[in-house]
Amino acid sequence: MSKLKLCFTKHKESDQELIFLSWPIFIELFLRVFIGNINVWMISQYSESAVAAVGASNQLLNLSVFIYGFITVGAQIIIAQLIGAQKHHKIKEVITTALIGSFVLGLIISFVFICLPEQLLFFMNLPTNIVEIGVPYIQIYGASLFITSISAAIVAVLRSHGKTKAALIIPTIAIIFAVIGNYVALYGPMGLPHLGVKGLAISTVVSNFIALLIAFIILNRVIGFNVLKLRIKNASVPMLRQILTYGLPSSGENLSYTASQVVVTMIVASLGENMLIAKSYVTAITQFVYLIAASLSQGNQIIIGRNIGAKAYNRAYVRGKRTVQIAMICTALISISTWIAIEPIMHIFTYNQEVIAIAKIIFLVDIFLELGRTVNMVMVGSLNATGDVKFPLIISLIVLWLISLPFSYVLAIPLKMGLVGVWLAYSIDEGLRAIMLLKRWKSGIWRTKSKIN
Repeated sequence: MSKLKLCFTKHKESDQELIFLSWPIFIELFLRVFIGNINVWMISQYSESAVAAVGASNQLLNLSVFIYGFITVGAQIIIAQLIGAQKHHKIKEVITTALIGSFVLGLIISFVFICLPEQLLFFMNLPTNIVEIGVPYIQIYGASLFITSISAAIVAVLRSHGKTKAALIIPTIAIIFAVIGNYVALYGPMGLPHLGVKGLAISTVVSNFIALLIAFIILNRVIGFNVLKLRIKNASVPMLRQILTYGLPSSGENLSYTASQVVVTMIVASLGENMLIAKSYVTAITQFVYLIAASLSQGNQIIIGRNIGAKAYNRAYVRGKRTVQIAMICTALISISTWIAIEPIMHIFTYNQEVIAIAKIIFLVDIFLELGRTVNMVMVGSLNATGDVKFPLIISLIVLWLISLPFSYVLAIPLKMGLVGVWLAYSIDEGLRAIMLLKRWKSGIWRTKSKIN
C-alpha cells in the first residue's frame, strides 16, 4: 500500500511539473490561435477571397517556422539535456551558436519570399485573383522572417530553462500589437487609409520587431545573456553540427507535415473557391481543438529532455505515457464538443450554407483525426527530447508522402468526396503514425540515442 501511495505521489508531482511548464505555453498558443481567428473573422468581413489568399499565404510562411526550427528545436533539446546533466557551463556556447545560426537562416528565407512571392503562390495552384491579393502580403511578411527567427531562438532558450512564463511575454506582445495594427489596416479608424491585406503584413512586421526588442531584454534579465555582448568567435561549428544533428530531423518532421499541407491546398484549390474558403475556416477552428495537446507536448518535451540528461530513463518513459493519456482525454472532450456546436461556431465566420454543410461532416471525421494527432504530438516531442530524432522523420516522410497525399487526391477528386475526403486521408495518416510512434516508445530504443555525455 505504501508503494502504491509513493507511486501516486511521484506521478502527482510529475504531473504538477508538467502543468507548471505547459500552462504558459498553452496561453501563448491560445493567444496565437485566438488572434489568428480574430484576423480570419476581420478579413472575412473585408472579403472571403482575401481569407483564401491570406490562408494559403500563411501555409507557405509557416514553412519558415520549421526551417529555422532546424536550429531552435535542436538548441532547445541540447540545453534541456545539459541542464539535466548539470553541465551549465556549455549553455552559453549553445545560445550564441543558435542566435547567429537563426539570424543567417532567417535572412536566407526572407530573401526567397522577397524575390519569389508570385511564383510561390502560383505553385500552390491558386486562382489568379487570389494570387494578386496574396503577393503583397507574402512579400512584406516574408521579408521580416529573419526577425521572427531570432525571436524563436530566444523563446526556445527560455523554455529549455523552464522559463515558460517569461517566454510567454514575447509572442503576447507581438500578438497585441498585431491585432491593433490589423484593425487599423482593415477598418481605417479616425480617417486613416484602408490598407487591406497589405496592411496586415505591415502590422505583423512592426509587431514582430517590437517583440524582438523585448525578447533581448528578457533574455538578459532571466538567463543573463546580453545580446549586445554577443561575439561571433564564441559560436562553435562543432556545436552547430550537434544542434543540427537534433534539429534537422526534429523540425524536419514538422516541415514535412506543413509542406504536405501546401500540396493538399493545391488539391483543394482545384475543387473551387468555396472549398478553399471552407478549408481556411475549418483549419482555423481545428487549431483550438489540439491546443491543450500541443502545449502538454512541449512541456513534456522539456521534462523528458532533463530526465534523459540525468539518465533517469524510467521516469522519462512513464512521463511520456502519462502525457499521452492526459492529452487524449482533453482532446476527446474538446473535439466532440466542437462537432456538436459546429454550426453556431461557423456562423461566427460565414453564413455560406455550402461551406457550413461541408464543415459539419468534416468535424465528425475530425474527432478521430485529433486523437491520432494528439498521440503524434506527444510522442514526436518525447522521442526528439531523447535524441531519437530520425525515426519520427522517417515515419512522417513515408506515411505522409506515400499514403496520406495519394489518398487525399484519390478521395477528394476521383471519388468526388472533396474536402471530406482530404480529412479522411488525414485521419488515416495520423492513426498509422500514432501506432508506430507508440510502439517505438514502448520498445525503449530511444534510451541509447542521447549524445550528451
